[in-house]
Amino acid sequence: MEEKLPVDATKHSMSRQRENAMVRAMLHYQVQIEPDEPGPVFDLAALGFVNNAWRNSPVEDWHSEGRLGDGDMLRINAHASWRVREIIRRWRRELGLDPNRPLSTWEILDVEDVNWLAVRIWRWLVNPSRRLVAGSTLAKLAGADLDEYSDHAEQVMSGFLASVEDGGVGYAFWRAAAHGGLSCTHWWGAPNWPKIVDRFLHALDTPEDAHWRDTTRWEEIIGTAPSQGADHDALRRLLTSKPWALTPETSQWVVRAGIRFFRTPLPLIPETVYDSFPP
Repeated sequence: MEEKLPVDATKHSMSRQRENAMVRAMLHYQVQIEPDEPGPVFDLAALGFVNNAWRNSPVEDWHSEGRLGDGDMLRINAHASWRVREIIRRWRRELGLDPNRPLSTWEILDVEDVNWLAVRIWRWLVNPSRRLVAGSTLAKLAGADLDEYSDHAEQVMSGFLASVEDGGVGYAFWRAAAHGGLSCTHWWGAPNWPKIVDRFLHALDTPEDAHWRDTTRWEEIIGTAPSQGADHDALRRLLTSKPWALTPETSQWVVRAGIRFFRTPLPLIPETVYDSFPP
């Protein structure tokens, strides 16, 4: 029998109708995906789960303590996002859900169906034997902090289940996708990631690009490029398809070269849209 995660019930000060409208508007105008298209929503929800249940967790302490480098975080975050996305896709197929059916009509699902998914994601995230792309297992990396991390991930996924009970399946996934789309704009899997990669590679090919401020910085970065970073066409293919396949040296070099600074400001939601929200 599938185990159940506890449901973390949370009170809201905003009306459910108004919050629903706001989250949908964020997805449409800022994240620039259609809220009723399940595929993009699910893929961005995967980023939201990983950001909340992995990145913004005791893992950040491990990072600041030097257990994980910046390049390690780039590769692990991307791989975890891909893996959680695949778990969600398999869950959808096993339930026989039509990927073309508007997400707003998915209320045929109940919290038990979604609990099945949440448990799967939680189990994968906290599995002590999970081998990270950085090399070690989760148990070895976490050490005595494993239980603290597991509790954090459980709380996050329980909060997701609470939003299913509170507002329905569509609402819960919209919230998770909005978090992923707004907080992880510079992550692999986000809609703008290919554009970020293109701008980054353009800067690598352009000493006078404003990103460098002066050519000395460009010369230092290009002069220290690992072999995997020297072929920019191959580097683009890896960055856009599976950045977790970068070598540790290349991923650290990419971070040091400043790929995260190529994110673009989010578009604003038009004032007329705000005016149309229910009270």
